[in-house]
Amino acid sequence: MRQNLTEGFGKEIIVHCQINHRNVVRLLGYCMEENAFIIVTEYVSGGSLRDLLHGSNNPISLDERLRIAVECADALGYMHSSMYQPIVHGDIKPDNILLDSKLGVKLSDFGLSRLLSLDKTQYTMYVAGSRGYMDPEYIETGRVDPKSDVYSFGVVLLELITRAKASENGFSSSLKRNFTDAIRKGKKEARKMFDTEIANDKYIRILDGIGNLASECFTKGIKERPEMKNVQERLQWLRRALHHEQAQEKVGQKSSILDIFNGNNARRKHFDRNGGLILQGTSGLSIFSQQSLEKITRNYSIVVGRGSFGCLYMGWVDDNTRVVVKRPITSQAVRDFVNSVQSACSISHKNIIRLVGCCLETAVPMFVYEFAANGSLYDVLHGNNGKCRLPLDSRLNIATGSAEALAYVHSMRLITEIVHGNITSDNILLDHNFLPKVSGSFFKSLNVESLYEVVAFDIAYVDPGYLRTGVFTAKSDVYSFGIVLLELITRKKQIHENHSLLINYMKVWKEENSGKAMFDKEIAVEEGNIVILEEMGKLAVECLREDVEERPEMVEVAERLQNLKRDWKGEGFCGSSHSEEATGSGH
Repeated sequence: MRQNLTEGFGKEIIVHCQINHRNVVRLLGYCMEENAFIIVTEYVSGGSLRDLLHGSNNPISLDERLRIAVECADALGYMHSSMYQPIVHGDIKPDNILLDSKLGVKLSDFGLSRLLSLDKTQYTMYVAGSRGYMDPEYIETGRVDPKSDVYSFGVVLLELITRAKASENGFSSSLKRNFTDAIRKGKKEARKMFDTEIANDKYIRILDGIGNLASECFTKGIKERPEMKNVQERLQWLRRALHHEQAQEKVGQKSSILDIFNGNNARRKHFDRNGGLILQGTSGLSIFSQQSLEKITRNYSIVVGRGSFGCLYMGWVDDNTRVVVKRPITSQAVRDFVNSVQSACSISHKNIIRLVGCCLETAVPMFVYEFAANGSLYDVLHGNNGKCRLPLDSRLNIATGSAEALAYVHSMRLITEIVHGNITSDNILLDHNFLPKVSGSFFKSLNVESLYEVVAFDIAYVDPGYLRTGVFTAKSDVYSFGIVLLELITRKKQIHENHSLLINYMKVWKEENSGKAMFDKEIAVEEGNIVILEEMGKLAVECLREDVEERPEMVEVAERLQNLKRDWKGEGFCGSSHSEEATGSGH
């Protein structure tokens, strides 16, 4: 008995001391003397989430609840995906989510946590946890999986939006079952369960989104649950959507920005016509004056790109940070322009180029974007200035990062379907580390007229189903991404030597059940490389299926590319740039 207690305490210390995250309570020390097993952690003054939700009647805003959810998901996502050896917490519940004086999250209690093996599924005979929050799959099989934390977190999400208990005196309540039944009956029934303090007409779609996400988290099928990282991203987006709704309430009030235009009717007219009254309240968007853009670009002296869209200029803001200023030739319809800017501001992902701000004082609005030092993927793959060496690991990273960005955007359908509409190698930019940044505008689901109005697309990337029906969906982005995958593995343009890359690749694929004959010889040099390239080619073929329903969702594409990256590292296929990592991981 004592030996088991000692081992359990030792495991908790080993797990806890490996976690370094701002939303995890900090381990300061411990004592393991004969009659004392003591853990010393930082003091967290605000009590637990259970105290906040169920121990008082103090008001809690929807923004505060979402922030708590985002920070908790961020900590779990870090434990599951970003650590050298992943960790399953094993006991996610409001009691173990501590809060500081500003309601900042500190995840605690790692007594049931486990370090995961990277190369095999783990099971345990000792199934333990808290009733009301335990994953039934874990109870039935003893399988230790991060998706069990996702299940428990889904129940916590439900408590956050209903302020009802999932467990009472150690026994499970009917909260999850009642909500699941309500969801089956429709939105109106589910909405009856939301906490009346926050369930007003302005925020009801945000609550619907949280409720739908919670349901996905505690769905019975473990493979159908989202990854914790994806949960965090979707919650982050829901919080931004909330901020946007709150900003919209302020529209109509006198704008301090408008004051500077009182002496200039032309600029004010442009500002108003370009949706300034709406956009000035958009969170995370800087509104630049025409004069400030002239200063930022040094009078538009450095051109970094030209095309059918207009001109790109180098600029510098704040502490000499480089940006790109885009001056389009033609303007979108005001409604489309405002929607695309609002969509861009609601999107925050490391693999999506960031919209810094815009200038509304000109007849055609101008945009300010973050700078990507290595230009576009098209330039790197097909540029005329000599071939840039691009090893397979870099190409796999570019494919994976771009797919993750699109999967993130498509996941926003919790509120409204958002698509990119113009995925090409030209619209995938690369930073100084060759990490991808998807650029171009994102739009709410498009019809045939609006796509022609707002996108000057390259026909070689366009889903033929869209051209037939006029319906552009997330699966149309999947098709375009399939073409980009072919470019990455062949290093051929979509139209090369008057031949279609797609047609040529499909012909080879059908004849040989392999794309090897078309792989870029620079990287198709080792058996390990060829295995990865074949899998990328197979995935591209699936993305390019004529039947839209047979194409994978973007989230599946991203997961399969992530798995390829793991296989690549695990099998030691990688080149010199990863050799130290492979050695360090013990493979």
